[in-house]
Amino acid sequence: MSVGILLLSHAIAYLTHEYSHSVTAWLLGYMPHPFALDYGGLTPANIVLLSGVGDNVQYDPILATGHGTAAAAIALAGPYVGNALLYVGLCIVARRLPEQGIFATSCLYWLMLMCAGNVWSYVPIRAITTHADIAIAANGLHVGVWTLFPVLVVPSLILVGHFFLRICPSLMPSITADQPARKALVIALTSTWFFTFFGGIGLYGSYGAVSEALSVLSAVLLMPLSVIWLWNRCPQAKAVGNRTAPNG
Repeated sequence: MSVGILLLSHAIAYLTHEYSHSVTAWLLGYMPHPFALDYGGLTPANIVLLSGVGDNVQYDPILATGHGTAAAAIALAGPYVGNALLYVGLCIVARRLPEQGIFATSCLYWLMLMCAGNVWSYVPIRAITTHADIAIAANGLHVGVWTLFPVLVVPSLILVGHFFLRICPSLMPSITADQPARKALVIALTSTWFFTFFGGIGLYGSYGAVSEALSVLSAVLLMPLSVIWLWNRCPQAKAVGNRTAPNG
């Protein structure tokens, strides 16, 4: 497994998220072209993790002119089109393609993780807050974030559950190649990226007490529990490439 696959998968999921915002804004007439992101500067964090890249959508004028529904659609497009819909598409690919080698399966697995992790980082982690995508959507729909939360958390948890209950047991045996050390590494990276990297984002950016508490819960409780669960749930492969297609 290459670090390059991890970083490339993260970049793809991150950019599909941001471009879903900008493309939706462009289609609705609120951006000059669909690629008008704020790409940030040439800092190490931005080069490696795209931490300085933003959608560059000007939500305030959209909301001020009474187009709240449009603002909500643009805001929700990131997590639910750029990430959730891409995840669904990857599930279809995983089911229909014939048996793949370790490299192809690894690319598929890590990209699905990054998509599901991005969704997790917004709902539930940053749903109850005063800014970011979910707060903008709630403002545009003229409802509180607590009202919007139960509507969004159900599909988010279904997606996250599908990844851990279906995708991990299905794809992990192939990419670990029947090696216990490799299995331990993949499980550690999976849980750390998901529940600490994505789940811990509520600790940064002044998202409020609820987001901070959910991030602590994600990193301190769910991360180690997921390691234990994945180790017991994901069997070793009998042979490289022998795996059952994902269900669901």
